[in-house]
Parts: sequence; C-alpha cells; structure tokens
Amino acid sequence: MVHPEIDTDALMDRFRDHVSKDVKFYPPTYFQHWEGREEYLLLMQSVSEVFGTSFKYDRQWVSPDGRDWCLEFSASIEGDDKTVVNGVDLVSLDEDGKIVEFKVLARPPNAVSKLKDAMMKKVPPRLAKLKAKQMFGFSK
Repeated sequence: MVHPEIDTDALMDRFRDHVSKDVKFYPPTYFQHWEGREEYLLLMQSVSEVFGTSFKYDRQWVSPDGRDWCLEFSASIEGDDKTVVNGVDLVSLDEDGKIVEFKVLARPPNAVSKLKDAMMKKVPPRLAKLKAKQMFGFSK
C-alpha cells in the first residue's frame, strides 16, 4: 500500500541530485550490493512505501569531516504494526557531498525476513521496467 500522504515520486526526484551515479547500496536482505543511482532510488522508493509513515531516525553520529554518517532507525512493515525493524544506515559521501555508499544493518531476523518479503513484492517488477528503460536509453 502506498501511503497517500507520501509522494514518493516527488521525494525521489528531489533526492536524485544528492546521489552519486555510481552509488553502492548494501541491503540487509540480500548478500550482494546494488550499484547505480537509478537502482538505489528504486530501492529507496520501495522501502519508503513498505515502511510508510512509521519510519523514523532516532540517534545520529557524524564523522568529524561530515562525510560519514551512522543513522539509527526504526520502522514497522506495512500492514504489520507489531513487527518493528531496528537498524542503522551507514552513509558515505564523496567530496561533492553526494551519497557514494549506503549500507543498511537491521534486526531482528524475523523483521528483516518480513521486510524482504514486502520488498520482493515491489522491487522485481520495478527493476524489470528500469532495466528495459536503460536498455533502450530512456533512463535518467
């Protein structure tokens, strides 16, 4: 379910300029990393829909140079307010302030499993559409 109060398309459009075209994303639900801005934005849009308005950052740590962040978060899976995902986003910025690496560490295992199930309903069809656009030169 997409939450009507969240315009994820507009959010991703605003976010795009802050992400390196070669960003690497390491999810908690998959053993390999994803590479590329459009793939990263697709995943961010999908997870923002899965978490909806329940997502919140709690504590934050920033390196002295401001280019490495650790952001503690919590969120529930759509349709399941009892299963809470707790984790941290480890974010690295390049010299231009763009995200070049984004790692997500999350727990508990049952919540991560439910997150993976919810993401698998959203990501594969969107990824196929993105790959088709890229193949024909229509992606940004």
